[in-house]
Amino acid sequence: MTRQRVLFVDDEPNLLAGLRRTLRVKSHEWDMDFAPGGREALGMMAERQFDVVISDMRMPNMDGAQLLAAVRAGHPRTARIVLSGHADRHMIINSVGPTQQFLAKPCELDLLVQVVERVLALRDLVGDPRLQELLGGVDSLPKPPQVHQDIMALAADPDCTLGDVVAVIEKDLTTTAEVLRLVNSAFFGLPARVDTVGRAVSLLGLDTIQALAVSGTVFRARSSLPPGLDPQALSIRGLRVGTLSRLYANADGWPREAASDAFLAGMLHEIGLPVLAAGQPQAWQELRSRSLPDPLSRNAVELNRFGCSVTQASAYLLGTWGFSESVVQAVAAQPAVRTARSPRPRPSCWRWRGSASCTPGQRSRPPRAVT
Repeated sequence: MTRQRVLFVDDEPNLLAGLRRTLRVKSHEWDMDFAPGGREALGMMAERQFDVVISDMRMPNMDGAQLLAAVRAGHPRTARIVLSGHADRHMIINSVGPTQQFLAKPCELDLLVQVVERVLALRDLVGDPRLQELLGGVDSLPKPPQVHQDIMALAADPDCTLGDVVAVIEKDLTTTAEVLRLVNSAFFGLPARVDTVGRAVSLLGLDTIQALAVSGTVFRARSSLPPGLDPQALSIRGLRVGTLSRLYANADGWPREAASDAFLAGMLHEIGLPVLAAGQPQAWQELRSRSLPDPLSRNAVELNRFGCSVTQASAYLLGTWGFSESVVQAVAAQPAVRTARSPRPRPSCWRWRGSASCTPGQRSRPPRAVT
């Protein structure tokens, strides 16, 4: 079994010593290194490849946001996680782009290990290093430039309301995904399991939304959408699938949390398409030119053209961003295959192709390599 390399960065020697001591239980699986600062960390990364970097936020000379921005630019395959007890809004907003996940100190050892293991397991979804670089290098999803323009106009409007902001965000699926990512993470210490833009905006507040707009970390389009990719159609399709998924879940009597996960998985199942299409425009145009009668045929062509399916890319992004395991697995398992044990499409049976059905609410470990 290949050993994974994990790098911890913190300017507090006692904390690094504590991590070194408590994580000995993982020494048979991980090769761990510990750096006292950002510059030292980049020096280590210049000599060898790391799979995950976990950094403190506030450090002298080079803070966590600056370090992870350099890691994203120079080592996009490396997962980037912040582990910090310093959570002032300005610093967090600056770190939103380069950071894939945020963990707050104090952090339980089991949670830290679980997050790292889940990130490492995602490599089995997308094995091609070039695709890992493409997806790992994302700091802002491709989106129409009009989104940022509209949000900035609202930020300057003293009569702007939450409803005005929600209306702009809901028009674009990639912006919706980024806002839901923030509100369901530990970035702002808000309640998890938020699946609507209205609730997300209400929790974040207008001040935070405006700060994110001004900084450009969420709403600004850093790469344009490729020709032929209709963001409105993508949003409508995602909302339709998400709504149907939640209807199935509610009809089966799922708990509210599980039904929420079903909705998120359905809504975000194609969130990887803009990234793949922008990163591989020729493959995207070839895919557009094909008339494909069903999801399985489309899945096969995606694998051939992109090197992975759209749902695999979507699951990879959602997993690195810290969406729940059930959401990631549900997306990764698409397109679902109907079997005798599952006579109609049911979100509770969204797992890897060919696997046995699972019961509502069941959780399993992140998927390993499927050969």
